[in-house]
Amino acid sequence: MRVAVALLVLTAASVALRTGALDAGFWIDEAIAVGIASHDPAEIPGLLRQDGSPPLYYLLLHAWIELAGTGEPATRSLSLLFAALAVPTAWWAAAAVGGRRAGAVAAAIVAVCPFFAHYAQEARMYTLVAVLSLAATAAFVRRRPIGLVVALTLLLYTHTWGVFLYAAFAVVALA
Repeated sequence: MRVAVALLVLTAASVALRTGALDAGFWIDEAIAVGIASHDPAEIPGLLRQDGSPPLYYLLLHAWIELAGTGEPATRSLSLLFAALAVPTAWWAAAAVGGRRAGAVAAAIVAVCPFFAHYAQEARMYTLVAVLSLAATAAFVRRRPIGLVVALTLLLYTHTWGVFLYAAFAVVALA
């Protein structure tokens, strides 16, 4: 119960720290992401062939736009949601390696990390990449193969960076 309350407090603090620039004007990559996500979902993979990005974030953003709208705060709030989910996910990953204290430290670091604060206020996929990477790491360390496959697959459909995490896990598993 104490862990749940602490994670709730850290997550709430994290969200509070990351809402200051949600209404700032889009920069070019955000505008492109929102533009791509505004198309019909069946068209999104084809539009991304020129960009080279995998489609998952854009499909999620499309669904989010349907719910929240296309304004800066609305579209950026999806990244804020993923950044908030990263706090308990960091606890889960670190607690598997070093126990509850390590989990608490990791969750606190993620909650106040300036990079998360920056990317939580952008309509881009980076906080989704982070939360999926944390989930994959937790599944890997906890020896949950189905969770690992799911997290890595979603990560690979979000950003090509997932290839490097997959390779790192393969090296560790072989060692």
